Amino acid sequence: MNIHKTIIVLLALLLAGMAMVPMVNADEQNTLGKSDSVVSPEHYIPPEYFKDSQPATPLPESEMINIVLSEKTLDKFNQDDQAGIIDIPISYLDLNTKFTQSENYQNRFVENDIREGDTIVLVRMPKVMYDRFVATSKNGIIALPASYFSRYYKNLADLESNIRQDGNAIALGFSDDPVLAERTKGSASANMTNEIQGAEKSGLKSPLKHAQAPDIWHSEWIFFNRMYAADTYTYLIGQITPESWSISGNNDDFWAPQEREYYLNSGRQDAIEIVVNYDKHTDVTNPKVTFFPAIYDNNSSAPIPIDTWEDSGEKIITLTPGTFPDSYGYHVQISGGRYYITFQNMSSLEWYDQYVYNDQDNPSTTFTEIAGSSEFHQMTSPITDTFDAVTRPIDEWAYDATQSSWRKPVDVWQYEYADPHANFVDVYWFRSGANSDNIGTVSYLSSASA
Repeated sequence: MNIHKTIIVLLALLLAGMAMVPMVNADEQNTLGKSDSVVSPEHYIPPEYFKDSQPATPLPESEMINIVLSEKTLDKFNQDDQAGIIDIPISYLDLNTKFTQSENYQNRFVENDIREGDTIVLVRMPKVMYDRFVATSKNGIIALPASYFSRYYKNLADLESNIRQDGNAIALGFSDDPVLAERTKGSASANMTNEIQGAEKSGLKSPLKHAQAPDIWHSEWIFFNRMYAADTYTYLIGQITPESWSISGNNDDFWAPQEREYYLNSGRQDAIEIVVNYDKHTDVTNPKVTFFPAIYDNNSSAPIPIDTWEDSGEKIITLTPGTFPDSYGYHVQISGGRYYITFQNMSSLEWYDQYVYNDQDNPSTTFTEIAGSSEFHQMTSPITDTFDAVTRPIDEWAYDATQSSWRKPVDVWQYEYADPHANFVDVYWFRSGANSDNIGTVSYLSSASA
């Protein structure tokens, strides 16, 4: 066969082979898993970061602000209860003229002329956060996601009967009226059953990334990116619930962070993580569960030591597994080169000291991706202990600085990709809430899944 015929035959075979390859559009690629061009972040928390921990202490009332308004007043401001946002004109929040400071409770301001039978709304947050809301407000309005900042009560007596002193702080119960209680529970852990039943799970399962070995990470991520790259998001709110933790045996050495991760600016310039860590490394014979934030600056692989932040807040918090499931609200805000992280107890509406990281050399200006992860750092092999852990973070709000409004996660984020399956860990995602407009992930750890 001469050279010209050879070339013609080879071209025919090549074209036939191309015809057998199906075309795959962008949406179909998204459902298959991550592209070869996408690399999962190499963020790993060393044990030195979390070795020292202690239980959190709620902020004292001297550092809180409590504003009591009648529901009738809020109605005058054209509230949309279905939207889940409380809008209050700053002009109305003149605490010296329109409110009376309580004689019995520090930093509680009660609206003048509230009547005995009026349904009331308690708005509550740290004073530094309130000052930040006022300073950054748009159009003279403070807009607050209701389930994170407020409680509804039948009247003042109902409020008083649901206050419990907790050291220098106060813990708040829900209203004795079940309808009002439900309005401010939002999607807290009390409603988690409905979320599980309605869970829409998605995850890519493929051969294990690597086998067991000493001093090795097993990890999985699920990523979501912005639907609209032109939009700027500066404040994200959600809650993370460590649901269960069990351990039997004291032979193995490991730690297992389960996280909500946020990425900022293009190229994942910075990252902020909200972490529940199942720690059997600091003391192999006395496992513990800790809760903390981590920040990675300028594509760093290790987190910035928390003691070097402008405000290290509660540092590393020790949790009590015997009380699980416990839900903790997280507020992650970027403003003026500073990254603010604040935790709250979703059951008692107690708040904790804020964390502040000052990134003045190259600060990020927007959140660009979110992720759920489950990680396991195996220090000994083979694994002989028996253990299980489950953590569930749910994102509920994103502040769109471009539009000056709060938006629901399903209008902000879209599924991007999932990592291949790994030993010991698993992570899925779902939508939750009355309108399926929250985005949650579930992180699993199990000795049985190796």
